[in-house]
Amino acid sequence: MAARVSGSIRLRPGTAIPLWVRLLPLGALFAASIFQLFRPDPLHAGIAMAVVPVLAAFVLGPAWTAVIAGLALGVVAAPLPVSRRFDGDDIVVVAIVFATAIGISWIRRRFEAGLVTMLSVSEAAQQAVLPDLPERVGDLACAGLYHSAQRGARIGGDLFDVRPSPFGTRLILGDVQGHGLDAVGTASMLLSVFHEAILDERELGGIAWRLERRILADAVHGYVPELFASVLLAEFAEDSDEVRLLSCGHPSPLMLRGERVEEVDLKPAPVLGLRLAAPVRPSTAVAVPFGADETLLAFSDGLVEARDEDGNYYPLASHLNGLMVPSPRRLIEFVWDDASRFATRMDDDVSILAVTRIGREQAAEAAGIEAVEAEAA
Repeated sequence: MAARVSGSIRLRPGTAIPLWVRLLPLGALFAASIFQLFRPDPLHAGIAMAVVPVLAAFVLGPAWTAVIAGLALGVVAAPLPVSRRFDGDDIVVVAIVFATAIGISWIRRRFEAGLVTMLSVSEAAQQAVLPDLPERVGDLACAGLYHSAQRGARIGGDLFDVRPSPFGTRLILGDVQGHGLDAVGTASMLLSVFHEAILDERELGGIAWRLERRILADAVHGYVPELFASVLLAEFAEDSDEVRLLSCGHPSPLMLRGERVEEVDLKPAPVLGLRLAAPVRPSTAVAVPFGADETLLAFSDGLVEARDEDGNYYPLASHLNGLMVPSPRRLIEFVWDDASRFATRMDDDVSILAVTRIGREQAAEAAGIEAVEAEAA
């Protein structure tokens, strides 16, 4: 179903014009009227009054701007006994300025409508590439964060998701080369292939093979540019206290066990899409112990390649030593705040994904609470 934009023009609360700003034209109209009463020179009084609708054009819609302009024109043309009257030519000039102000307001409102449309399309694209993670998948608690390196951009070439499958809960975190629409399209394609592959492939290597096959086939036929992507895949089996990991050129994740941080030693397969050889099924998945209350922290290289003013890379592992993880969401927030304080520049997109095994009993209890709340609603 195609995304639809509401017919009403509404900006976000953070960008909407405050009420006190929208009331400024009325205050300016009152001040200009007082100025006209006590300033016998029509030229200066006319200039002061002409500013009022122009101000309204930048904070009000065309209808209200027209109302303000009509009131201002009425004051200018009124036969006030205490001030010199404007002649016909002066009133025509002022009316032209007022009409121009109404036109400016109409153009501004059209620009706002286009901005709202772009924001809606951007949100739809972001939802396709970076869907909202559920707080819990089975006995796993999840949280993710994405930050685009491009100023003003909402999405880029990173992707991540956590989904259940017949073979256990599976995770993907990927980073497509480059930025812009080409990278976004490739990331969206890889995520849809992942959603399909996890239902059929028993091994993580099979998922990686299908991801690379798709990226190469689409590049050959011109559907996507010839980009490459690094990917981290993980599988959390319900009957096993371990996680299976497979990296295709992606940074190895960290395991947080209590206050201890372990760097997982993965031997990554080549990144996807390099065309070094025909797509093969990588067989380098590594099983790592992953018990209750332990957390897997995956990230893109944009995080660990962030630098401070001396050119030092962000030392993620050492900054997490001794940290107790209250929840995946709090961990994500801590890492991002810490990296933002450390780095003077971030040249690449940053994705962070945290998954904590909360234990089967806790998961069952939480599921029961959710069921009761759903019945009560």
